[in-house]
Amino acid sequence: MMRSILAMVGAALLSVAPAAADDTASEVERVAGPLPRFFPHLESYLDIPQAERSHFRMAYVVISAEGIPPEDIRMWYDHDGETRQFALDAMGRITQIPGLSALDAEPDVWINQPAGGGFSLSMQFEYSGPGATEFSRDALAMSVEQANRAIRSAAGVAALFAPRMESVVFVFDGAAPEAWAVDRDGERAPLTVQENRAFFRPADRRSRSVERIEFGREPVRILLDS
Repeated sequence: MMRSILAMVGAALLSVAPAAADDTASEVERVAGPLPRFFPHLESYLDIPQAERSHFRMAYVVISAEGIPPEDIRMWYDHDGETRQFALDAMGRITQIPGLSALDAEPDVWINQPAGGGFSLSMQFEYSGPGATEFSRDALAMSVEQANRAIRSAAGVAALFAPRMESVVFVFDGAAPEAWAVDRDGERAPLTVQENRAFFRPADRRSRSVERIEFGREPVRILLDS
């Protein structure tokens, strides 16, 4: 199971290994490290029965301290005779997660950026339901519950000291739109909104009568947080 619960919760940063000191600017294809290093705890997540992780997933985001845009970052590895790209989206999130066979093989990961770019990897929890402008409170609550159950199972006794996931964070492209919690009687209450994010805590007492969450437009990401 997972070796460190603290590395699993929140944004766990993993530095990309630097190249040798004699690298030059023209040498922009270099080994950054073995594949499992870029996906901490993914193997443990994949070992969880599908029914017990149906509403949450692990997400891995490549970050450049120097502001290099994701479209300029190319990362890849070779497995089963094929070259497989990491495929970063506009936020730097890796969209093609490797399977257990690739993780077990531990191939080298290559990157097209020279050393000194200040790259790191953020590991996060995400709600795994389909994109939409409405979300059922029960589905969001299930996502949080499954993530917490996985953390407790991985941590054992250390779960007593581990942070607990409680919030669902909706991330938007640009300023957050109108965001409402709608209860079973149709009553609407605004969600807390800050810049490009809206927040909902499905287990809070005041949220128990909520039936669904509504937005003016679809979020680009839905994160789980403590």
